[in-house]
Amino acid sequence: MQQTGQGAVGDRARPTTDGPVPGGRPGQLNAGQRAESLAAAAAGVDVLVIGAGITGAGCALDAASRGLSVALVDAGDIAVGTSSRSGKVLHGGLRYLEQYNFALVYHAIVERDLQVKVIAPHLAQPEPFLYPLTKHWERPYAGAGITLYDIFGLRGNAVPKQRHFTRRGAVRHAPSLDPAVVTGAIQYADVRMDDARHTLAVARTAAANGAHVIPRAAVVDFLHTGDRITGAVVRDGVTDRTHEIRARVVINAAGAWSDDLQQLAGANTFAVQPAKGVHLLLRKEAIDSDTGILARASDSVIIARRWWDYWLVGTTDTPWTGDKGAPVAEVEDVEYLLRELNHFLARKVTTDDVLGVYAGVRPLLKPVGVDGETTSALSRDHSIVPGPDGLITIVGGKYTTYRLMAEDTVDTAVATTDFGRRVPGSVTRATPLVGAQGWAALQNRMPLLARDHHLTEHTMQRLLTRYGNEVSDVLALGAVDASWVHPVKEWAGYLPAEIVYGVRAEGAMTLKDLLVRRTHLAIELPDGAVSVAPAIAALVAPLLGWDEAETARQIAGHEAEVAADRAALEAVRAGVGGAVTAEPTAAERDRADTDAGSPSPGAPA
Repeated sequence: MQQTGQGAVGDRARPTTDGPVPGGRPGQLNAGQRAESLAAAAAGVDVLVIGAGITGAGCALDAASRGLSVALVDAGDIAVGTSSRSGKVLHGGLRYLEQYNFALVYHAIVERDLQVKVIAPHLAQPEPFLYPLTKHWERPYAGAGITLYDIFGLRGNAVPKQRHFTRRGAVRHAPSLDPAVVTGAIQYADVRMDDARHTLAVARTAAANGAHVIPRAAVVDFLHTGDRITGAVVRDGVTDRTHEIRARVVINAAGAWSDDLQQLAGANTFAVQPAKGVHLLLRKEAIDSDTGILARASDSVIIARRWWDYWLVGTTDTPWTGDKGAPVAEVEDVEYLLRELNHFLARKVTTDDVLGVYAGVRPLLKPVGVDGETTSALSRDHSIVPGPDGLITIVGGKYTTYRLMAEDTVDTAVATTDFGRRVPGSVTRATPLVGAQGWAALQNRMPLLARDHHLTEHTMQRLLTRYGNEVSDVLALGAVDASWVHPVKEWAGYLPAEIVYGVRAEGAMTLKDLLVRRTHLAIELPDGAVSVAPAIAALVAPLLGWDEAETARQIAGHEAEVAADRAALEAVRAGVGGAVTAEPTAAERDRADTDAGSPSPGAPA
C-alpha cells in the first residue's frame, strides 16, 4: 500500500477522458476535478491538510464548513492507509473501560450515535453483539460495564440497549457457540460501517463545501516565511511536477507518518508507534449466528462481526516495524485469530472459510520511556501537537472519534492563526455526509426502487447502504449501457455501474483504488479478485486513458499486492506454523481462571 501524507507514489494514473456523471451531485471527484483543484490550491488557501485518511478528511470538512478555504492532499488515494483497513465498526470501546478511560468511551459513543442519527445513517447501521460468559462471576462484572455503555448512549438513543441470555438463549441466537464453554451471554449494540466508503464520503462532503481534494500529491518539503511554516511543496503523482501550496496554517493529519512529516518540518517532539491490526473476512456460512460476537481473548478481545454478506474477524494489536505503507498479516496473526475465535465455537472455523485477509496500522502516540513490546495498552486518546510555528499535528485517537478530533484540531488552528476575519465554530455535528439526505424515506421506498430498477431487494438494500441518495446517479449510468446496472455474479454481485461511478464520481484512478477501496472485491473473492481484474480493468481503461501496457501494469500491480496480503494465509493453509483448527485444550478453556475469581486483563469492565 502507498503511504498516506508523505512519500513516493507507486501508482501512476492518467486523467479520465470523461467528466462527472451528468446530473450528479456536488462533491464528485475525478481526475478532471483533481487537476482543477490542484491549480486552484496553488493560488493559496487558508488551511492545508496533509493526509486524506479519516482524520485529515474530517479536518478538511470541519474547516471548509466554517467558511475557510481548504486544500486536502495525500501521497496516495483517499483512505489508502489505516482508514480502509480498520475493524469497520463505530464503537465506544468496551475494552477501554478496563483501562478506566471513561471519557474516551463516552465521547466515542456520542460520536457513534451522531453517525447513525444525523451524519451518515446510510453508511452506519446498528449491529448487535453477544458477549459470551464462561464463568458465573462474569455476568455482574461485564454487565456493569455494558450498563455504563448504555448510560453513555442515552443521549443519542441510536442503538438498542443490553439484553441478558442464559446458555440456552445464547446458543439460540448464536448456534455456533459451544455450550460446553458458554454459560450465558449479554447482548449489546455498536455500529457497523464501511470505513473506506465512509472516509470517501467525508472527503467528498468537504469538496462539496469548497475544499480542494487532491489525492496523489505527496508533500516533499515545507515552505517558510522566516521561522513560520506557510505551506508545502507537493509532487503531483500524475505529472511528477512539483507545486507550491501556500496556507495560513498547515494541519499534519498523516497518521502513522505524522512524526516523519514533523521531522521534515524541522521538529522532533513526539514519536508514533505503529500498531498492526489484522482482520479476516469469512464466508457467511462460517458462523451460524444472528448477532456479532465479542469475547475475551488471551490478551485483549476477539470480535466476529456480521459485515453485510460476510463475517469480519479481528483484531491483533502488535508493534509493526516494517513498511508503514505496506503492513501484512503474518502466520502468527492468522493462527491467533482463528485460535481465539475457535475457543468459543462448537463448529471450528478453518482457513477454508477465509475469503480474505488485510492488515492496517494504528498510529498510536508513544510516550517517552515506553518500549515497543506492547501496543494494546497504549492510549487511543488523540493529541494535538503544535509546532513548528504554522504547523499543527493531530495524532492518535480512534476512527469513531474522528469528527471530534477534527473539531479540536481546527479549533486549535483558529486560536493560533490570523485568518483576517472571525471564524465560526464547528457545524459538523449537524452536517450530513453526501448520500445521507432523505435516508428514512429512501429506506421506506426500497422495495419500490428495487421493483422499478428490476433488482432484488437484497441488491437494492446493499446499494442504498453504499450510496444513499446517490443511488439514482449510479443507476442512471444504465442509460449509457443497460448491462451496467445488472449485478455480475463473478464480481460478488457488484454492478458494472459501481465501477464506472468509482472513476467518474468517486476519484478512483487505479485498479487498486477500485478493487480495494471503492469496492472490496480484493477481500470478498477467494482469489483476491485476480480472476476478475482483467475484465474490470478493460471496463475502466477507456475512462482512465490506459493503453494495453498500462492496463497490464495495473493488473500486475494488483496481483502482486494480493500475493503479499495473502502470503500468511496461504502459509497456514499449507501447514506452516502451529495448528489453528484443533479443539481447545483444557488449559485453553480454563485460561481465564488461573487467578481464581479475577477477570483476565482483556475482559471488558
